[in-house]
Amino acid sequence: MVSHIAPSDSDSHIPSSVALVGAGSRGLGVFERLVAHCLERPAPLTVHLIDPQPFGAGFHLPAQPDHLLLNTVCGQLSAFADPQMVDGPVPVRGPSLHAWCRSRDLRLADDGYTVRPGEGRGIEPGDFLPRRLLSEYLAWAAGEIADAAPECLTLIRHRTTAVDIRPGGPRTETVVLADGGRIEADAVFVTVGHHSLYLPAAPAPDPRLVTRPYPLPAALDSIGPGERVAVLGMGLTAMDVLATLTLGRGGKHLPGPEGLRYLPSGREPSIVLTNRSGMPSRSRPRLRPGRTRFAPLALTTRRLDEIRAGRPDGRLGFTRDVLPLVEAEMELAYYRTLLARTYGDALSAGTELARRCARDGHPALLAELRAEFGPCPVTGLLSADLADRRWAGHDAYRDWFTAEVAADLAEAREGLGAAPLKEALEVLRDHRDVLRAVIDPPGVDDASLAAFFGEFAPTVNRLVIGPQLDRSAELLSLLDAGIVRLGPGPRPKIVAPAGQGPWRLESTCLAQPLRMEVDHVVQAHVHEPGADRVAGSLLGTLVAAGRVRTLAHRGAAVPGLDVTREGRGVDRTGTPQPRLFFLGPHTEGSSYYNHYVPSPGVPSRALLDAELALRTALPSLITRTR
Repeated sequence: MVSHIAPSDSDSHIPSSVALVGAGSRGLGVFERLVAHCLERPAPLTVHLIDPQPFGAGFHLPAQPDHLLLNTVCGQLSAFADPQMVDGPVPVRGPSLHAWCRSRDLRLADDGYTVRPGEGRGIEPGDFLPRRLLSEYLAWAAGEIADAAPECLTLIRHRTTAVDIRPGGPRTETVVLADGGRIEADAVFVTVGHHSLYLPAAPAPDPRLVTRPYPLPAALDSIGPGERVAVLGMGLTAMDVLATLTLGRGGKHLPGPEGLRYLPSGREPSIVLTNRSGMPSRSRPRLRPGRTRFAPLALTTRRLDEIRAGRPDGRLGFTRDVLPLVEAEMELAYYRTLLARTYGDALSAGTELARRCARDGHPALLAELRAEFGPCPVTGLLSADLADRRWAGHDAYRDWFTAEVAADLAEAREGLGAAPLKEALEVLRDHRDVLRAVIDPPGVDDASLAAFFGEFAPTVNRLVIGPQLDRSAELLSLLDAGIVRLGPGPRPKIVAPAGQGPWRLESTCLAQPLRMEVDHVVQAHVHEPGADRVAGSLLGTLVAAGRVRTLAHRGAAVPGLDVTREGRGVDRTGTPQPRLFFLGPHTEGSSYYNHYVPSPGVPSRALLDAELALRTALPSLITRTR
């Protein structure tokens, strides 16, 4: 990572044209900021938008079946900026996904996922909706934002792919298009999102191995009814695969006095569900109305700055400097929820906790709370590992696993604002901006970078970026019906067949060894390789040409691109490119958690990053207004 370089006098003119490569949600955010600033301070500007896909929707495909759900509630998704989200102008207002659905009288059916106009109950802010609705919403919002653009802004759509970006004249970049066209622009913003998912999947070594389970259901059509299939993974992708092989094939989950009961259609395969850790992903909790998100007490940017000031290079050691603060903040959230039961409301409990923390410091406060309420179950959750644990047999492991899912489901139903453990875990989402400040330049030392993205970030995903709570209930229903069986425990050994025989899954953590055989294997986790490993993609071409480098030079197995805090790509010599910017998931590692749609009413890192990049490229047009 390279620190900020101030624009020179030669860079401070207002560019007459910019190119946005990628028109998904991140590209839409950049465009929305351009429209807002041109409405605030009109100036001639041409915007070239390059993407063969519909504007706004990106990889959110419109034809997905309703059982493929978003894992963010609809009240927390918006394509329109508000004063809390950005520090620039907000002249273009619009509804959140929730308000947009309500305005169209879209309703949720009794099955919990089918949405139709005028049929079912009203959609609530805390509902998890089908992904196809986000696709429709983003495409609609893109049209509304484009229609709001002033006459001084000219939008030119290029429904093709950018294959290269080369230095142009003294102050321009040249975007080379797949259709043979070329665009000269004063600044280029690359927002291609999950770029490799648009390319054809590499051929699998065995036709019975599915290496990329999208698009659904087509990717799983080769798996026949009654055939045995191992699903490797237990996160969001695995839940998509389970839903596709069950609900997508006509099965139904019926409510009963003891929970859901699965009614098979007869078209399902026999599913073995397994993963490397052996642990289930925790489900997203219900969002209780009026839930308060409190400011951090231990995990603060001020404290991080104090620690940085004592380091010669300003870099933090994650395990030494940051992880104890994260765990302390989680404990404080847990005890705040218990204290709220005593006070009768969360706000009073939060005020009292903040007062005591300011007076005594968080270590002393935690000692008092532990004495008052007993030990906190948060301890060890961020470093949990079942590799050294052994179960007597598969039945013991299955009983442990289902009890874990059931306990988590109970907390998820109790919801944020009431469930102490869920409140503690939500610290990892609520204070994501503080964690981003950990990675932002000067960041962390090289060993910490590898640990953060190799161990900590995946653990956070399992704890708080998990499936919808209904998916956990459905998993228990499928296990009870025998449609799904658990694999042979943590760290199973996967043995590929030498010929046409079955695949084998062998236990490594069971005292009584177990072997399972399957006909198909689905790798139910999406791992996007580094740009330098995706030949033929735009990012791969740029890395190969040395226009931008990955973070491999830091010795970390982090696939992201090396960019400055302003989004400027850093070339192979370590020099920031003055007119070539990268924003979005492909910069993960230079910053943290880039793959999301903004939420209304809270600061949006995606839009704030867009503001910063635009202000760097167009300093005379893009200025703070507040």
